[in-house]
Amino acid sequence: MKVIKKIDDLKVIDKKRPIALIPTMGNLHEGHLSLVKQSINLQLSPLVTIFINPLQFGPNEDFETYPRTIKQDKENLEMKKCEFLFLPEKKELLGGIKKLKAPYSNLLCAKKRPGHFDGVITIVNRFLELINPEYCFFGQKDFQQQLIIHNHLKKNKLPTKLVVGETVRDANGLALSSRNNYLTQSEKKDASIIYKYLKEIADKLRQIRFDISKDLSMCALMICDEYKNKFEDKGFEIDYLEIINAKNLEKSKQDDTDLLIAIAVYFKGVRLIDNLPCDLSFS
Repeated sequence: MKVIKKIDDLKVIDKKRPIALIPTMGNLHEGHLSLVKQSINLQLSPLVTIFINPLQFGPNEDFETYPRTIKQDKENLEMKKCEFLFLPEKKELLGGIKKLKAPYSNLLCAKKRPGHFDGVITIVNRFLELINPEYCFFGQKDFQQQLIIHNHLKKNKLPTKLVVGETVRDANGLALSSRNNYLTQSEKKDASIIYKYLKEIADKLRQIRFDISKDLSMCALMICDEYKNKFEDKGFEIDYLEIINAKNLEKSKQDDTDLLIAIAVYFKGVRLIDNLPCDLSFS
């Protein structure tokens, strides 16, 4: 694996195209590594970036304490036969950077994290400009993020193609996240009820869809209220639990068939997000 630290040294990647860009903030887990494997299976050269982006952290968030495990990250990437690792220096990467405004900035995670996705799209765009990858890979767990990336590529007519990898979960169903490291093993097991409840909500939505006498959007609100109470009874603090249109993140309507159940909670002081697509088409 070639480790690149300087922007000028990125020219070495041109000999190994097509490139699959996989942006990360490090503390890599199997979710990240699955994207490396997926890109190799597609006969692409994976280029992982590790950069803890200060632009996407709010003033009271965990930038200073965010897990930094670069030695282990390198070992894991080498085991997965990653082609390139880009470890840019903050001053060089952010110097003169043009800050961008992200769409969907008043929805879901953006409501209580103002500026977060502006920071994400700003740094992703910087990588796209520097690397000009043929593909970029993101995970479905960060659904709003990958939708913003998709919008950015389309709006700016960029040639890079977006590939979205499935959410990777632990044995109990908890979506893998770097912030899971803040939890004990027992707490992770307790937090796995998030996925269990998401699946229950999806089942309820499918039952409603086949009962034409029921108003889907009204029932969706009632289901969310029901499960917010269930989560709170289990010690979770709800940021949001919403059933929305998966294409534009707007509130679900009666005729919607491509839905997303999206959630963000605090558990033992740790913010966890997850989502579950729900196809309600009759075909």
